This record gives sequence, C-alpha cells and structure tokens, in this order.
Amino acid sequence: DNMAVETNSKKIFLLLFYFLLSSIVFADFTTIELPSDFSISLKKDFSDKEIRTMYYDLKLNTKVSFTCFNNAVSGLEKISYATNELLVLVDYTKPSTEERLFVVDLSKKKIMFSSLVSHGKGNGGVYATKFTDRNNSYASSSGFYLTGNIYNGKHGRSLVLYGLEAGKNDNAERRTIVMHSADYVSEEFIQKNGSLGRSKGCLALPVELNTKIIDLIHDGVVIYVHTDFDENKEYDFSKLSSNRI
Repeated sequence: DNMAVETNSKKIFLLLFYFLLSSIVFADFTTIELPSDFSISLKKDFSDKEIRTMYYDLKLNTKVSFTCFNNAVSGLEKISYATNELLVLVDYTKPSTEERLFVVDLSKKKIMFSSLVSHGKGNGGVYATKFTDRNNSYASSSGFYLTGNIYNGKHGRSLVLYGLEAGKNDNAERRTIVMHSADYVSEEFIQKNGSLGRSKGCLALPVELNTKIIDLIHDGVVIYVHTDFDENKEYDFSKLSSNRI
C-alpha cells in the first residue's frame, strides 16, 4: 500500500512539473490571449471624490476635461482583464495641433507620456467631428479599446487594438485600426501645414515616441477615446462587452 501511495505521489509530481514547464515554454504569445472568464464587472472601486482627487493629483486638469478622465476610470473598473495601473486617454475634443494622448500610471499618480496623435481622414480636418466603425471609412472610432500584441507592419513597429464596444469600435481589428508611427505627426508638420496629417483611422504617433509608448502599453492596457459627443452627456457603458474579442 505504501508503495502504491508513493508511486501515485510521483505521478502527481511529474504531472505538475510537466504543466509548469509547458507554461514557461509557451509563455511567449504572439497575440494577446484573453482568459475564458474575461468579463465585465459592475463593481465600482473608486468613489467620485477619489476619481476627482486622482484627476488633480495627475495634473490632468490642464490637459483633458474631468468628464474624459471620469469616463475612462469608470470604464476601466468595468473591464476585469486589464493592466489597471496604466490607462491611455485620447481626447479628440482637442485639435490635432495639441497633445491629446496621455499615458497615465494610476498607482504612481504620474503622466508617463503626453503626445500628439492623429485622427482619420474620415473624421474631419483639424478637429475630429465624425466617428464611425464602417469599413473603408478612413475614420477613427471612439470608445474603449484593449491593447494587443506588437508586430512589424508596413508602418514599422505597430500595436494591435481590440475595440470593446459592440457597434461602436468592435470592427477595429478587422479594419486593421492599430497604433503606429507617422512622419505627418510632428510639430514640424504642424508648422508647415497648420495641422497634423491624418491617418486611415489609426492612432498614429510621432516617430520618436511610437516605440516608447507601444512598448509600455502593449498586451492588456485600456485606451479610452473621448469625443465631443461624450463630453456633454452621461456615458453609455451598455455596449462595453468582452464578447467582441
């Protein structure tokens, strides 16, 4: 009997060892792997007062509206599979001549990056005024995204984006709406042309910041794209879903 128990114990140990070894070997995913229990949680962790305190501690009051930040944090809390320390804000209420992408670390209460960012040709001119998720629209879509894997595409180092809102931006991956660098996103381009160039819907960044930002926010960071339509009314989180990834 003792020999049988010892044999079974060895089998269990070997199985556990094999499982752990397999986990290590196959840990380098080429695409983001979402767990089967990826879901929306309705629990709100921060009080309104805490969100407002974070907003001022981060000194975002001179960069984005409180509505933008409040929407972003409220949405982040509803997305269970996310790197909660980091949050990316894209404020399309601002003109393309101003910095309107901000990577914030909520735990450190620090703005990690402030950057110019393009919008699509189908969104408008200096300001992005129209938003759609239609194919061939050349427009950026608003709402919540989750970052995916880094890859090298026709624009160089690029970042996959997953739209999290049904009918609003969940066509992003099929449209190849990603984050990448572009020569037309620079202060020099603004000086010569009066505004940034426009993408085909992608979030294009300055060449000198693209790799630094992408390397920080890949695989599981929430991006919130804010618009004038979101500024003046309560945000509708009903379309925020995990089933579109």
